[in-house]
Amino acid sequence: MARQRSLRLQGTHRPLRAVAFDLDSTLTRPYLDFTRLRKQLNLPEGDILRWLDGLPAHERTQAAQIIEAFEQDGVENVAWNEDAQETVAAVRALGLPTAIVTRNSRTSLLAICRQLDIVVDHLVAREDAPPKPHPACLHYTAAQLSVPIEHLLMVGDYRHDTDAGKAAGAMTVLLTNGKTPTWTVTADLVIERLSELLAHIE
Repeated sequence: MARQRSLRLQGTHRPLRAVAFDLDSTLTRPYLDFTRLRKQLNLPEGDILRWLDGLPAHERTQAAQIIEAFEQDGVENVAWNEDAQETVAAVRALGLPTAIVTRNSRTSLLAICRQLDIVVDHLVAREDAPPKPHPACLHYTAAQLSVPIEHLLMVGDYRHDTDAGKAAGAMTVLLTNGKTPTWTVTADLVIERLSELLAHIE
């Protein structure tokens, strides 16, 4: 059973039993050039995975192959984000189960974990559940970690992460990496560096 800690949020303490991290720009430094991918797909704007789901079967297969190759090309350039390796290790040392929840494919997720020697309790890729911002991926994660969804914390750098967390009923942390968000922030907690998270866990 997951050990229960608490997360200090705006003067209150909420039960915390597991932490889910986004991958790109959260645990890793940004390594994917989505502008290049959009040019390859001839998709100037919009959610790439939602667009992919709406394609006819033959076109979807071709586009999926382009996306998969794009993700694989980035693996060799991947590196830990600032403080990320130490933060994951510290969270695990507190007895909290951890997961990675990403919109990436399982193939690229596993390759990145091997490249950086990332160790977490569960990996959730886009093949496992409807990807963020759909809340189903976080309900799936909570079930895999055997914790109530309201005791799960989702940590990510983009609105997809916090929107999915909010919709699912999980706690949410937005990592800004020192940049000002260009959207309305609804996260329970906003941090600039990943290591700041540790000061809120008791």
